[in-house]
Amino acid sequence: MAELQAGMKIELDDNMGNIEVVKKLGEGGQGYVYLVNYLGNQMALKWYKKGTVRDVPTFRKNLQNNIREKAPTESFLWPVAITKMYYDTFGYLMKLRPSGYYDFSDFLIGKVDFADVRTMLNAAINIVDSFRILHNRGFSYQDLNDGNFFLNPENGDVLICDNDNVSQFGEKSGIAGKCRYMAPSIVVGRKTPDKRTDQFSLAVVLFLILLRNHPLEGEATQSKAVMTEQRQKRYYGEAPVFIADPKDTSNRPVKGVHNNFLMRWPQMPEYIRNAFIKAFSREVMCDDKMGVTEKEWLQFLLRFKAEIIICPNCGRETRYTAENASCICCHKPIAHMGWINTPYFRIPVSPKQEIEMAYITDCYDQNECRTLAAKVVQNKTKTKIALLNKGAEPWRVNGETVQSGERVLIQAGVKIQINNETIEIQ
Repeated sequence: MAELQAGMKIELDDNMGNIEVVKKLGEGGQGYVYLVNYLGNQMALKWYKKGTVRDVPTFRKNLQNNIREKAPTESFLWPVAITKMYYDTFGYLMKLRPSGYYDFSDFLIGKVDFADVRTMLNAAINIVDSFRILHNRGFSYQDLNDGNFFLNPENGDVLICDNDNVSQFGEKSGIAGKCRYMAPSIVVGRKTPDKRTDQFSLAVVLFLILLRNHPLEGEATQSKAVMTEQRQKRYYGEAPVFIADPKDTSNRPVKGVHNNFLMRWPQMPEYIRNAFIKAFSREVMCDDKMGVTEKEWLQFLLRFKAEIIICPNCGRETRYTAENASCICCHKPIAHMGWINTPYFRIPVSPKQEIEMAYITDCYDQNECRTLAAKVVQNKTKTKIALLNKGAEPWRVNGETVQSGERVLIQAGVKIQINNETIEIQ
C-alpha cells in the first residue's frame, strides 16, 4: 500500500500509543503528510514513500536521538514520536502548522508578502537565530532550502519543518541538499553537509528574503535555455559567480529579468551588501573559507531593523542614518530628533520607534530578540517626546528608578541604565 487511508490506526514506537489518520494534507518527493489524531489532539504525520530512505536503521536511530534531544526552539516543527514499520516504511509525528503561516515559495513568487520591511527583517532574524541555536546545540540541518520554512507575513514568525534530516555534528543523514541551495563544496563533492555548509545555504535564504533573487543567477545562467545537470554543477559548484561580485562581471543581473535585485540592491545598507559579497565570494564558495556567521548576520539585521523609521512626511517606511536623512519614498528631508546610543547600535529617535533588548545587550537568544525594552512616544499635542519603559525590569536614570510603564523625557545627555547596560540620548 503506497498511501495511508482515513481511519487507519498506526502504532507508535516506545509504547506511545497510536494515531488515527484523518486525511492527506500534501505530498513531496520523499513522502506524504497527513492530518492525524493523537491523544485527542490534531497533529501532522510525515510518512515516507517506500524506498526513499536508503539506510532505514541509521535514519530511524537518528530520528529517535532527535526526539530524545527535544526541539532547539519552538520554531522547529520537531519530531515528537516515530511509528513502527508498516509496509516496509514508517513515519514520524510532529506539531501541525497553525493558520496564518505560508510557504516560503509563496513569498518568492509574490503570492504573499510581508506587512512591511520590519516584518520582513523579523522573519530573517528569526530564521538566523533559530539556526544559531540549532548549531549551538551541536546539530547541523544538512538540507536547508526554500521548502523548509513557513512564514507569518503579519509578524515575521517562522516555523521550520523537515527536521528529520537534522543530525548531530559528525553524523550524516545521507541527504546532500537541494540544488541552488547547497554549498558549492557539496555540489562538487569536496565536502558533506555540516554547520559551515548550512551557513552558506542560510545566506542564500537571506538573499532571497531581502532581494527576491537568487545570488548566483544572473546573465550567465539566464542565457542557458536548459539548465542541464552538467550546467547546474558548473554554475552552482565548479565556477559559481555572485550576481554582484565586485571583481567578476560575468554574471550581472539582466534588466527586465532580475528587476527585484536591481531595485532592492541599491536600497540595502552597505554593511548588508558587504556581508553578501563576503558570503558569496570566491574565497568562501571555492576555497572553503569562513563565510558570515549567524551572530554576524544577527548584528547586521538588527542594525538594519533599528534604522527603519516611519517617514513623518509620507507615512511610509524608510531607513534613516546620519548619511541618509531623506525618505527613500517621498525623497523629502526628515527633521533630526536625535539618537539613542546603545553599546551596539545607534538608533534614530522617531515616534513609535521600538527599542528591543537585542539592541542593548549582546545576548541574541530568540526570546531576547523579540523582547521590547522601550518605545519612543509623544504626548497628545506632540510637543514632548519620551522613552517608555516596555520591559519588566525598572531602569535607573540619574540615580532614580523608572518602573515598567513609566516614561523618561528624551533630552540630550540623558543616560539610562537597562539590565546593567547604559544607553544615552544624543
